[in-house]
Amino acid sequence: MTAHLADALAPLLAARERAVLVRPGKTPAAVLVPLLAIDGEPHLLFTRRARGLRHHEGQVAFPGGCRHPGDVDLVATALREAQEEIGLDPADVRLLGPLDDIETMATEFVITPYVGLVPHPYGWTLCRDEVDVVFTVPLRLLDTPEAERRELWDFEGQQVPIEYYPVGEHVIWGATHRITRNLLAVLRTIA
Repeated sequence: MTAHLADALAPLLAARERAVLVRPGKTPAAVLVPLLAIDGEPHLLFTRRARGLRHHEGQVAFPGGCRHPGDVDLVATALREAQEEIGLDPADVRLLGPLDDIETMATEFVITPYVGLVPHPYGWTLCRDEVDVVFTVPLRLLDTPEAERRELWDFEGQQVPIEYYPVGEHVIWGATHRITRNLLAVLRTIA
């Protein structure tokens, strides 16, 4: 099932006009949005960032980070970071294409997400300095009207409306939520 989904998704991502953000002063970053099949059903892989990190500690994320000077492009950044964080060999990723750029609000990043098909099962090797947990979520659980919630959260005394996906003990919010929602919107256009 997921290979057929990937075959339909790749040309769609290549053909669509995506939002590209250019924000002087913001740091370019990239993430890999890992799509995998578990028992024939498409899932997304997420990580939970380690406590003690300078940015986004303890938050649910996709593998990724800042572009390094040695990265030839942002695809290389996403693949390098996925290898560093979860032990995913870049040769094991079938890149399908980019989603819309996402700007973080509390920190100074512009993130380019790249969807990639990854194998399952896989021997994940976590970098414990960066990642506490790897988990997967079936796409069908995220793509229902009741999956997404909206609440007012307190940020330094200010009430801010936040949209998120509660998934078991995890809360997918912020840039990761927006990337996930963007992917789901693209997937809905597949006939």
